[in-house]
Amino acid sequence: MTATRRRLLMAAVTTPFLVGAVRAQQAAFSVETLTFESRGKPIRAALYTPAQPNGAAVVFLHGSGGIGPAYLTLAEQFAVEGFKVLVPAYYDAAADDGVRPEPVMDAWRAVGSDAVDWMIESGIDRRRIGIMGYSLGSYVAVDGALGNSRAAAAIGVAGGWDVYVPRPPRRRIPVLILQSENDTHVSPESTRRWVEFLRQADVPVRLQVLRGAGHLYTPAQWQEVHRMASDFFKRTLL
Repeated sequence: MTATRRRLLMAAVTTPFLVGAVRAQQAAFSVETLTFESRGKPIRAALYTPAQPNGAAVVFLHGSGGIGPAYLTLAEQFAVEGFKVLVPAYYDAAADDGVRPEPVMDAWRAVGSDAVDWMIESGIDRRRIGIMGYSLGSYVAVDGALGNSRAAAAIGVAGGWDVYVPRPPRRRIPVLILQSENDTHVSPESTRRWVEFLRQADVPVRLQVLRGAGHLYTPAQWQEVHRMASDFFKRTLL
């Protein structure tokens, strides 16, 4: 996808006054914007449809800055591999006031669960749908997946106890936590505490460390995130 096309897609997903389809034909995938409903509210999203699907799907939840180019690039990489990818703007469900009371967090988690349901309704087997998030989105994705979601696997990137206190899991699905070695925003200790909490609750969780990474990733580090996430989803979903 060209830089110009990516900017147009970001605008379509993040600008309140622009809702509708923007389609870009690619050799490996197509991309469009759409809306789906979560608790009665329209949620805008970018959808990546692979030309040669592998039968699995990924829902990706953005960090506190909203949808950015790194996330769309990550979605493209998954689509090239055959994954159908949905990137919802979960702030459409509730604005981020920085305090993030439980009703707000619950509304965001519901977006993740409803995005998984949207994938199921589009024809994807629920056993082949994973959910993934970065920073704030890591908590929304993993905590939601271990709650009422129908996701089959979950990944949290650069998240931890510092983001929000996790709830006791209701489900036990495979989870991968990617920890940034030099993160000063979400401390490595916070990430390890989250992992230990999940292990004590009998969640099959794996921890991997992004060596040298801080909280904000370079393009090369995002490539490493994709490699680790792709390996995990291929093992758990395919």
